[in-house]
Amino acid sequence: MTTHWTDGYQTTVNYTFGYYKDLSPNFQKFCLLLNGVDCPASQEQHTHCELGFGQGVSLNIHAASSFGHFYGTDFNPAHAAHANVLAEQSQTEHHFYDDSFEELLNKNLPLFDSISLHGIWSWISHENQHIILKFIRKYLKPNGIVYISYNCVTGWAANMPIRELFHSHFKFNSTSTNPIQNVGDALNFSEQLLNQNPNFAKANPNALKKVQELKKQNPNYLIHEYLNQDWQCYSFQQVVRTLEDIKLSYAGSTDLNTQLNNINFSEEHQQFLNQIEHPIFKEQCRDYFANTQFRRDLFIRGKNNLTPLQTQQRLSQIPFVLLCNPRHIPKTINGYLGEFNLIQDIYQPIGQLFKDKNYQALTIAEMAKQQPQLKYSQILNALVILCHLGLAQPCQLDPTEKMIKQCQNINLYLLDQASFQTSYQVLASAITGIGIPTDHFTQLFYRAYFVDALKTAKQLANYVYEVLIGLNLVVLDQDAKPVQDKAKSIEIIQAKAQVFLDSDKIDIAKQLKLFA
Repeated sequence: MTTHWTDGYQTTVNYTFGYYKDLSPNFQKFCLLLNGVDCPASQEQHTHCELGFGQGVSLNIHAASSFGHFYGTDFNPAHAAHANVLAEQSQTEHHFYDDSFEELLNKNLPLFDSISLHGIWSWISHENQHIILKFIRKYLKPNGIVYISYNCVTGWAANMPIRELFHSHFKFNSTSTNPIQNVGDALNFSEQLLNQNPNFAKANPNALKKVQELKKQNPNYLIHEYLNQDWQCYSFQQVVRTLEDIKLSYAGSTDLNTQLNNINFSEEHQQFLNQIEHPIFKEQCRDYFANTQFRRDLFIRGKNNLTPLQTQQRLSQIPFVLLCNPRHIPKTINGYLGEFNLIQDIYQPIGQLFKDKNYQALTIAEMAKQQPQLKYSQILNALVILCHLGLAQPCQLDPTEKMIKQCQNINLYLLDQASFQTSYQVLASAITGIGIPTDHFTQLFYRAYFVDALKTAKQLANYVYEVLIGLNLVVLDQDAKPVQDKAKSIEIIQAKAQVFLDSDKIDIAKQLKLFA
């Protein structure tokens, strides 16, 4: 048993309100299929558990929008309380606790189809890691899925001394009772030290740049990321070996960038990797080419591979939705090798087809029938890239009315909260089972349009301006400078509102059934 409930983890400042699609059971199953791995279909008896759910935003989005029953724990009672408040708003059946991993292990729980832990493994003690392994071994079903993310030593190695310097100042040299002030002091000290150009900085010329980048980050995030007592980096094969001991096999990544070798690796690099026969060693070597800092991996208890034809058949039947007007599909994409053009003869027909169908969900099979000049591989690759860019999502089959209502309930709450804070940047859709990224301005426009029935750009602008005034926020001009004049501010907001009205976001929201 640990001697204190915090167990060296920072609890003086609550975690951020981020949303992570990697935790979505539907998205995880899509990623497994991309990797040719068989997995159970979603059904109403699916059981899911999230370990260390933070503020519970992702957990609630997925519990509201997905099939099955959702469990989770975060030992910070403030986090657990917030997660339960969100669940009460959506009226979703939930089992969210403030138990430690050890306490959860000893609960009477069902067997789980999936267990997820994001931002946990690298930041907890070896004792707690061992408890999590026992939990997975005890409660994960055969054919069950585990998602785990962690800091990868390959890309982190050069910056590990920076974290140690940062953490040491925080631990030994803090002078304030305010942890956020102490974070700022630690960063300033680290920058001053590196500006002295010690031999370490000479040997690691990117170190100063790293500290300067950290200074731009949310201090709440920095506290939880860098300042816990426990902080470790792992190689891919270390994690594989650890999870193999509890009968788990590596099944792929939720990072869709791993599917885009042509924009990330040269032909020579791909040929070099393809000659490596052992899949685990090959994946480990891939981290060297990508300089991977953070891995998001899927494991499965009982791995069954699909044939290429089986994989194609399954993927062909998955519906997808487009989340933007085709005009907003970018012309280029950035990879490790630089900038690449997206072939417009592929992307424009696909985008236009979604628009012509009023943004309803379409399968690859349906798209291929409507656009016979496009091959299956071209459509799939385009959809993977659009999903990677956050402009498309794979859908669930036959979401229930209950799921749709739960999503609409939590979305209404999130729109209401947009008048009081900017924390939430997501909405829920039962059509996809994946959170829909939604910035603060868009949330306010949705609120004005769907709740208050304001229809013109001028009406939307006046509404949003009053909200921003209440939040002590100012509008920025095209040069990112604050605007103090009311008329100018409303003019800028009105232009944004017109873009919103012209962007088809309203039609897309209706297809996604975001609001009643």
